[in-house]
Amino acid sequence: MKITSIIKAALVAAAFYGAVASAQTYTYNPGDLLAAFRQTGSPDLIVDLGSVSQFQQPNGTSPVNLTGVSSALASTYGSLNGLYWSVFTYVGTTSSLGSANTLWLSDPRSDVNIQTAAPRSASFNSQGYVIGEMSAIVDATKSGFATIIADQAVQLSSGLNEGGDPISYTVGVGTYGDFNGTLRGTVENYTGVSFVSGSSVSDLYQQNPGTANLGTYLGDFSLESSGSFTFNPVPEPSTWAMLGAGMMTLFAIRRFGRNE
Repeated sequence: MKITSIIKAALVAAAFYGAVASAQTYTYNPGDLLAAFRQTGSPDLIVDLGSVSQFQQPNGTSPVNLTGVSSALASTYGSLNGLYWSVFTYVGTTSSLGSANTLWLSDPRSDVNIQTAAPRSASFNSQGYVIGEMSAIVDATKSGFATIIADQAVQLSSGLNEGGDPISYTVGVGTYGDFNGTLRGTVENYTGVSFVSGSSVSDLYQQNPGTANLGTYLGDFSLESSGSFTFNPVPEPSTWAMLGAGMMTLFAIRRFGRNE
Protein backbone atom coordinates (compact mmCIF):
# COMPACT_ATOMS: atom_id res chain seq x y z
CA MET A 1 0.00 0.00 0.00
CA LYS A 2 2.76 2.40 0.98
CA ILE A 3 4.66 1.77 -2.27
CA THR A 4 1.48 2.26 -4.29
CA SER A 5 0.81 5.57 -2.55
CA ILE A 6 4.34 6.73 -3.23
CA ILE A 7 4.00 5.85 -6.92
CA LYS A 8 0.69 7.71 -7.16
CA ALA A 9 2.18 10.75 -5.47
CA ALA A 10 5.13 10.66 -7.84
CA LEU A 11 2.85 10.47 -10.86
CA VAL A 12 0.77 13.42 -9.62
CA ALA A 13 3.91 15.44 -8.94
CA ALA A 14 5.28 14.62 -12.40
CA ALA A 15 2.02 15.66 -14.07
CA PHE A 16 1.98 18.90 -12.09
CA TYR A 17 5.59 19.63 -12.95
CA GLY A 18 4.92 18.92 -16.62
CA ALA A 19 1.96 21.32 -16.62
CA VAL A 20 4.01 24.05 -14.96
CA ALA A 21 6.97 23.48 -17.29
CA SER A 22 4.74 23.76 -20.36
CA ALA A 23 2.86 26.84 -19.12
CA GLN A 24 3.16 29.85 -21.37
CA THR A 25 4.86 32.87 -19.87
CA TYR A 26 5.14 36.61 -20.50
CA THR A 27 7.96 38.71 -19.09
CA TYR A 28 8.63 42.33 -20.00
CA ASN A 29 11.97 43.99 -19.28
CA PRO A 30 12.63 47.73 -19.78
CA GLY A 31 13.79 48.30 -23.35
CA ASP A 32 12.07 45.21 -24.78
CA LEU A 33 10.84 45.85 -28.33
CA LEU A 34 7.12 45.22 -28.76
CA ALA A 35 5.30 44.25 -31.95
CA ALA A 36 1.68 45.39 -31.65
CA PHE A 37 -1.32 44.50 -33.84
CA ARG A 38 -4.98 45.54 -33.89
CA GLN A 39 -7.97 44.67 -36.02
CA THR A 40 -11.58 45.80 -35.68
CA GLY A 41 -13.64 43.23 -33.81
CA SER A 42 -10.63 41.27 -32.51
CA PRO A 43 -8.40 41.56 -29.43
CA ASP A 44 -5.14 43.48 -29.63
CA LEU A 45 -2.02 41.35 -29.92
CA ILE A 46 1.31 42.29 -28.32
CA VAL A 47 4.46 40.21 -28.83
CA ASP A 48 7.61 40.93 -26.83
CA LEU A 49 10.55 40.58 -29.26
CA GLY A 50 13.22 40.83 -26.57
CA SER A 51 15.75 43.56 -25.84
CA VAL A 52 16.08 46.28 -28.45
CA SER A 53 19.85 45.77 -28.18
CA GLN A 54 19.40 42.75 -30.48
CA PHE A 55 18.11 45.11 -33.15
CA GLN A 56 20.65 47.87 -32.50
CA GLN A 57 23.55 45.48 -33.13
CA PRO A 58 22.19 42.43 -34.95
CA ASN A 59 24.33 39.39 -35.60
CA GLY A 60 24.91 39.39 -39.34
CA THR A 61 22.82 40.89 -42.13
CA SER A 62 20.48 38.02 -42.98
CA PRO A 63 16.71 38.42 -42.40
CA VAL A 64 15.53 37.14 -39.02
CA ASN A 65 12.24 35.24 -39.17
CA LEU A 66 10.33 36.04 -35.96
CA THR A 67 8.32 32.84 -35.77
CA GLY A 68 6.76 33.75 -32.42
CA VAL A 69 4.95 36.63 -34.11
CA SER A 70 3.81 34.49 -37.03
CA SER A 71 2.27 31.83 -34.79
CA ALA A 72 0.61 34.42 -32.54
CA LEU A 73 -0.92 36.15 -35.57
CA ALA A 74 -2.30 32.84 -36.81
CA SER A 75 -3.94 32.06 -33.46
CA THR A 76 -5.40 35.56 -32.99
CA TYR A 77 -6.66 36.61 -36.43
CA GLY A 78 -8.50 34.53 -38.98
CA SER A 79 -7.33 36.94 -41.68
CA LEU A 80 -4.64 39.60 -41.90
CA ASN A 81 -6.96 41.90 -43.87
CA GLY A 82 -7.51 45.27 -42.23
CA LEU A 83 -4.65 44.79 -39.77
CA TYR A 84 -2.85 47.77 -38.21
CA TRP A 85 0.60 47.11 -36.77
CA SER A 86 3.64 48.82 -35.33
CA VAL A 87 6.86 48.17 -33.42
CA PHE A 88 8.01 50.33 -30.53
CA THR A 89 9.77 50.66 -27.19
CA TYR A 90 11.43 53.26 -24.98
CA VAL A 91 13.81 53.86 -22.08
CA GLY A 92 12.71 56.35 -19.45
CA THR A 93 16.08 56.60 -17.73
CA THR A 94 19.60 56.45 -19.16
CA SER A 95 20.88 52.90 -19.62
CA SER A 96 23.21 50.91 -21.84
CA LEU A 97 20.44 51.00 -24.46
CA GLY A 98 20.27 54.77 -24.79
CA SER A 99 19.84 58.10 -23.03
CA ALA A 100 16.74 58.99 -21.02
CA ASN A 101 13.53 59.35 -23.06
CA THR A 102 14.93 57.57 -26.12
CA LEU A 103 12.29 56.05 -28.40
CA TRP A 104 12.42 53.23 -30.94
CA LEU A 105 9.62 53.53 -33.48
CA SER A 106 8.44 51.95 -36.71
CA ASP A 107 7.83 54.17 -39.73
CA PRO A 108 5.54 52.64 -42.40
CA ARG A 109 6.70 52.61 -46.03
CA SER A 110 4.30 53.79 -48.71
CA ASP A 111 6.44 51.89 -51.22
CA VAL A 112 7.81 48.62 -49.84
CA ASN A 113 10.98 49.03 -51.92
CA ILE A 114 11.87 52.56 -50.78
CA GLN A 115 13.22 53.32 -47.31
CA THR A 116 11.48 56.16 -45.50
CA ALA A 117 13.26 59.44 -44.78
CA ALA A 118 14.70 59.56 -41.27
CA PRO A 119 12.14 61.24 -38.99
CA ARG A 120 13.18 64.12 -36.73
CA SER A 121 13.20 63.50 -33.00
CA ALA A 122 11.21 65.60 -30.55
CA SER A 123 12.29 67.41 -27.40
CA PHE A 124 13.07 65.53 -24.19
CA ASN A 125 9.71 66.45 -22.67
CA SER A 126 7.73 65.70 -25.83
CA GLN A 127 9.22 62.22 -26.09
CA GLY A 128 8.37 61.79 -22.43
CA TYR A 129 4.69 62.32 -23.27
CA VAL A 130 4.92 59.52 -25.86
CA ILE A 131 6.51 57.29 -23.22
CA GLY A 132 3.53 57.96 -20.97
CA GLU A 133 1.22 56.37 -23.54
CA MET A 134 3.62 53.51 -24.24
CA SER A 135 4.15 52.67 -20.57
CA ALA A 136 0.38 52.41 -20.02
CA ILE A 137 0.23 49.82 -22.84
CA VAL A 138 3.19 47.97 -21.31
CA ASP A 139 1.38 47.90 -17.96
CA ALA A 140 -1.64 46.34 -19.68
CA THR A 141 0.49 43.46 -21.00
CA LYS A 142 1.43 42.58 -17.41
CA SER A 143 -2.05 43.03 -15.94
CA GLY A 144 -5.10 40.89 -15.44
CA PHE A 145 -6.48 42.33 -18.67
CA ALA A 146 -3.91 40.36 -20.69
CA THR A 147 -4.40 36.78 -21.86
CA ILE A 148 -1.17 34.90 -22.53
CA ILE A 149 -1.54 32.90 -25.75
CA ALA A 150 2.10 31.88 -26.27
CA ASP A 151 5.49 32.59 -24.78
CA GLN A 152 5.97 36.37 -24.82
CA ALA A 153 2.66 36.94 -26.64
CA VAL A 154 -0.52 38.35 -25.09
CA GLN A 155 -3.96 39.44 -26.21
CA LEU A 156 -5.37 42.66 -24.70
CA SER A 157 -9.00 43.48 -24.10
CA SER A 158 -10.18 46.44 -26.17
CA GLY A 159 -12.41 47.41 -23.25
CA LEU A 160 -9.61 48.93 -21.19
CA ASN A 161 -10.45 52.48 -20.11
CA GLU A 162 -9.05 55.39 -22.10
CA GLY A 163 -6.99 57.81 -20.05
CA GLY A 164 -6.28 55.27 -17.35
CA ASP A 165 -3.38 52.96 -16.72
CA PRO A 166 -3.32 50.27 -18.02
CA ILE A 167 -4.84 50.84 -21.47
CA SER A 168 -5.22 48.65 -24.52
CA TYR A 169 -2.94 49.11 -27.53
CA THR A 170 -5.91 50.36 -29.59
CA VAL A 171 -6.62 53.05 -27.01
CA GLY A 172 -2.96 53.89 -26.36
CA VAL A 173 -1.85 54.27 -29.97
CA GLY A 174 -4.98 56.29 -30.77
CA THR A 175 -7.13 56.70 -33.86
CA TYR A 176 -4.28 58.06 -35.97
CA GLY A 177 -1.50 55.77 -34.74
CA ASP A 178 0.39 58.68 -33.15
CA PHE A 179 0.00 57.72 -29.48
CA ASN A 180 -2.94 60.06 -29.05
CA GLY A 181 -1.30 63.09 -30.61
CA THR A 182 1.91 62.93 -28.57
CA LEU A 183 3.92 62.03 -31.69
CA ARG A 184 4.21 63.71 -35.09
CA GLY A 185 3.14 61.19 -37.70
CA THR A 186 1.89 57.63 -37.43
CA VAL A 187 3.89 54.57 -36.41
CA GLU A 188 1.31 52.16 -37.81
CA ASN A 189 1.28 50.24 -41.04
CA TYR A 190 -1.94 48.90 -42.57
CA THR A 191 -2.38 45.73 -44.60
CA GLY A 192 -5.47 46.96 -46.45
CA VAL A 193 -8.86 45.36 -46.96
CA SER A 194 -7.46 42.63 -49.22
CA PHE A 195 -4.01 41.44 -48.16
CA VAL A 196 -3.73 38.39 -50.40
CA SER A 197 -0.19 38.87 -51.68
CA GLY A 198 2.85 41.06 -51.23
CA SER A 199 4.17 42.54 -48.01
CA SER A 200 3.73 45.38 -45.54
CA VAL A 201 7.06 47.00 -44.58
CA SER A 202 8.00 49.44 -41.81
CA ASP A 203 11.43 50.89 -41.02
CA LEU A 204 12.79 50.92 -37.47
CA TYR A 205 14.44 54.09 -36.11
CA GLN A 206 16.09 54.99 -32.84
CA GLN A 207 15.01 58.49 -31.81
CA ASN A 208 17.38 60.17 -29.36
CA PRO A 209 15.61 63.14 -27.71
CA GLY A 210 16.35 66.59 -29.14
CA THR A 211 14.78 68.47 -32.02
CA ALA A 212 18.15 68.65 -33.82
CA ASN A 213 18.39 64.85 -34.01
CA LEU A 214 17.30 62.63 -36.88
CA GLY A 215 16.34 59.02 -36.32
CA THR A 216 19.03 56.35 -36.68
CA TYR A 217 17.95 53.64 -39.13
CA LEU A 218 18.31 50.10 -37.73
CA GLY A 219 16.58 48.02 -40.40
CA ASP A 220 13.03 47.11 -41.39
CA PHE A 221 10.24 44.77 -40.40
CA SER A 222 8.29 42.97 -43.09
CA LEU A 223 4.87 41.35 -42.64
CA GLU A 224 3.98 39.00 -45.49
CA SER A 225 0.44 38.02 -46.50
CA SER A 226 1.38 34.48 -45.44
CA GLY A 227 1.81 35.74 -41.87
CA SER A 228 5.60 35.58 -41.93
CA PHE A 229 7.17 38.41 -39.91
CA THR A 230 10.86 39.19 -40.42
CA PHE A 231 13.45 41.76 -39.42
CA ASN A 232 15.97 42.84 -42.06
CA PRO A 233 18.94 44.51 -40.32
CA VAL A 234 20.89 47.32 -41.89
CA PRO A 235 24.40 46.16 -42.87
CA GLU A 236 27.17 47.42 -40.59
CA PRO A 237 29.75 49.83 -42.13
CA SER A 238 32.31 47.03 -42.34
CA THR A 239 29.88 44.96 -44.40
CA TRP A 240 29.31 47.85 -46.80
CA ALA A 241 33.08 48.28 -47.05
CA MET A 242 33.53 44.62 -47.98
CA LEU A 243 30.77 44.85 -50.56
CA GLY A 244 32.36 47.96 -52.02
CA ALA A 245 35.77 46.32 -52.16
CA GLY A 246 34.25 43.31 -53.90
CA MET A 247 32.55 45.50 -56.50
CA MET A 248 35.79 47.39 -57.14
CA THR A 249 37.66 44.11 -57.59
CA LEU A 250 35.10 42.86 -60.09
CA PHE A 251 35.27 46.16 -61.96
CA ALA A 252 39.09 45.99 -62.09
CA ILE A 253 39.02 42.39 -63.36
CA ARG A 254 36.55 43.25 -66.12
CA ARG A 255 38.52 46.35 -67.11
CA PHE A 256 41.82 44.44 -67.09
CA GLY A 257 40.27 41.73 -69.22
CA ARG A 258 39.17 44.25 -71.86
CA ASN A 259 42.67 45.74 -72.11
CA GLU A 260 44.32 42.42 -72.90
